Amino acid sequence: MNERAIKFFLNQSLVYARSISDEPVVASRKMRAGQICRSCKSPLAPPHAHGAKLCGLCAKSHLVYMYFRECHGWHCGFRTESRKKLPKDFTFRTAATIRELAKRGRGLVDTWDRDGFELSLEMGKGGIWLRLSDDQYRALGGVL
Repeated sequence: MNERAIKFFLNQSLVYARSISDEPVVASRKMRAGQICRSCKSPLAPPHAHGAKLCGLCAKSHLVYMYFRECHGWHCGFRTESRKKLPKDFTFRTAATIRELAKRGRGLVDTWDRDGFELSLEMGKGGIWLRLSDDQYRALGGVL
């Protein structure tokens, strides 16, 4: 069995482990109770109104999906929350640049995000949701 197949099966087992873990369930309950932000999972100030809410920082940000694959370097593309493709695409030499993009775009929120992101980098393709400021969104060609 080659290394890519092993990483694929490892990725599938990570998805399965996440589905049986109670951490997403607890976070989901707190989101519905209005105790944590539905996007970045940071605590919200009381009083807690019932329903999924956004914190002040996430309410001002743009949710963008960054997808990447390794093909003669690392090719990155971006899509908005409504699945419209943003005009800018990039190709980078190393995966370290993609890690930096994910960190600056506030995409690595919790350990599940970090583990899944690192595994997808090892596999050579994947994606992550970024929370971009207005300036970052405009730099990708987004229109406000």
